[in-house]
Amino acid sequence: MNGIWYTLPLIMIALIGCVLGLRVLVRKLLSGTYKAGEVVDPYRPRNFAIPDPIKVEFEGEKHTILRGRFWKGESDKAIIVVHGIDGPSIEMLPHVSYLYRAGYSVLLYDNRGRGNSDGGFSTLGFLEWRDVLHAIHWVRGQPGIAAHKIGLHGLSLGAACVIMAAAKDHQIRGVLAESPFVSMPIMLTHVANKMTRLPKFLIGELVRVLLDWSLETKLRLVEPHTAVKNIAPRPLYIIDAEEDQLFPIDTAQTVYDAADEPKRFWKVRGAAHANCWHVMPEEYEQRALDFWADVFSGKPLARNPTQASAKEPENYEESTTPANNSTASS
Repeated sequence: MNGIWYTLPLIMIALIGCVLGLRVLVRKLLSGTYKAGEVVDPYRPRNFAIPDPIKVEFEGEKHTILRGRFWKGESDKAIIVVHGIDGPSIEMLPHVSYLYRAGYSVLLYDNRGRGNSDGGFSTLGFLEWRDVLHAIHWVRGQPGIAAHKIGLHGLSLGAACVIMAAAKDHQIRGVLAESPFVSMPIMLTHVANKMTRLPKFLIGELVRVLLDWSLETKLRLVEPHTAVKNIAPRPLYIIDAEEDQLFPIDTAQTVYDAADEPKRFWKVRGAAHANCWHVMPEEYEQRALDFWADVFSGKPLARNPTQASAKEPENYEESTTPANNSTASS
C-alpha cells in the first residue's frame, strides 16, 4: 500500500510532463512553415513587374513586431493584403502587382509567427485580426495616404481577419475576402472530424479547449460569420473556391448570406482552397480592380455585375474579361 503513495507523485509528474509537452507540440505545429530569408521563386517582386518594396515594421497586438513590405502608389488610396495561416506572405505578390499597377499603395506584411515577423506561432485569428487594426493604423500614418481611403484584401485566415477588422474599424472603405471561414470553432470541429472520424460534438470541443489552453486564446471569439454583419453599408466581395478541400461546403456562401448589402459573390470553377487567382488570374484581377474602383468612387455597388441572383452568383462563366483598365485615379 505504501508503494502506491510513493508512486502517485511520479505518475503526477509524468502526467504534467505529458501535458506541458503537448502544449509545446501544439505551439511548434503552429509556428511558421516559412521563416525569415526563405523566399521561393517565382514569388519575387521583379517577376511581377513591380519595384522592390520599402521594408517596414510596426507594432502589432501585445507589442509583437510585425514586418512586411510597402509599395507607395500614385493615388491617395491603399489596400492592405493579408495572407493565410501558413503563408508565406510573398504568395500574395500577384495581388500586390495588379493593385500597385492600378495606382494603389499596398501593404503586405507577415502575420505573427510567419516570415520575418515576431510572435512565435499563429493564434488562429485570435490576435491576427487585431494585428490588422495595427496595420491600418500604420498605413494611415504614411504620407500621401487618405485615412478614409483604405481597403482590406484577405485570403483564408486573412479573409476572416480582414472581415473582423473592418467590422471594428468603420473608416475602412471595403473588404475583399477570399475563402473565409464561418467561425474558428466550426472550422476546428470540421478539420478534427475529418482527421479522426470521432463525433463532432466531442472532438471539436476537446480540440478547442486544448488550443485555447496551449495558445492562451479564446477561439470562440473568432467569428467572421457574426462580425460580417457590421461591415455594411460598406461594400463586401466574397470569393469562393468551388473545390475547397479544406473548409465545409458553402462556408463562404454562409458568410456572404450573413452580410447585409452592398455585397458581391463569385464562386470560381475548378479552384481549390485559396487558389482562385491561380485558376482564373485575368478575370480575378479584373473583378478585383472593378470592385475597388466602385468602392472608392462612392457609387452604388451592383451585387453581381453580370448576374443579379445571390443564390446563383456569377460563378461558372469562362474567363473572357479583357485586360484590366481600372485604376485608382478616380
